[in-house]
Amino acid sequence: MANKYDLLNKNVLITGAAGQIGRELVRAFIESGSHVYAADLAATPDSGLTDAVGKHTDLFTYVSGSVTTETSVTEIFAEIKKPIDVLVNCAGIGVYTAFEKRTEEELDSVFDTNLKGTILMSKHAAEGMKEQKQGTIINVASIYGVTTPDFRIYGDSGRNSSEIYGATKAGIIHFTKYISAYLAPYGITANSISPGGVFRKQDPAFVANYEKKTPLGRMATPEDLVGTVLFLASSDARYITGQNISVDGGFTVW
Repeated sequence: MANKYDLLNKNVLITGAAGQIGRELVRAFIESGSHVYAADLAATPDSGLTDAVGKHTDLFTYVSGSVTTETSVTEIFAEIKKPIDVLVNCAGIGVYTAFEKRTEEELDSVFDTNLKGTILMSKHAAEGMKEQKQGTIINVASIYGVTTPDFRIYGDSGRNSSEIYGATKAGIIHFTKYISAYLAPYGITANSISPGGVFRKQDPAFVANYEKKTPLGRMATPEDLVGTVLFLASSDARYITGQNISVDGGFTVW
């Protein structure tokens, strides 16, 4: 995706890189001339990620690892061996069972990946950024960190957004504000984006309901999120920190 932002030779670390959004961010940063360190759970990159990289293998390093423990995060940064200019915390999961059936294991899993992982990755990335006196952290939150789901749009789709998902995404937004102030003396900025629902061939009735509720009349595509992230990663956003930007087609205005 062509852009006007100068991201040439930036070292960019993206977690959840093999996901639907993550791999489009990998593609966009590589096409912008950044060196991308793509972190995800699998031992090797899958075909979706390698397709995103294309011929630019010299600008791509895959790092296998989890964001959920201090030990595993330490191992990710040990493998990279260099300070990161831009960290994009994109790793995230959800659960879809009803609140009354929520298990402790589900709570721990979503919390550890979404919020704890974002905090741990930011903590370790900030170490190198502080030495450089510059850096950018971009956290992927959600519209459900801003507002609660309208349960009527889900119908019988089985995709009900969970309380723990929304709670962790709201936590990410607050954490972003906290570190933006805490790290500002080191020239580090921190912002979050809150995507609207991304189309993944969901239940047609759910999609129709969601689109009816969205002012722009459609669900998001991963490409819809790329421009905002590239902007926040660039020097054009050097005076923006502590902000959450909803990229949702207007979903949260109502």
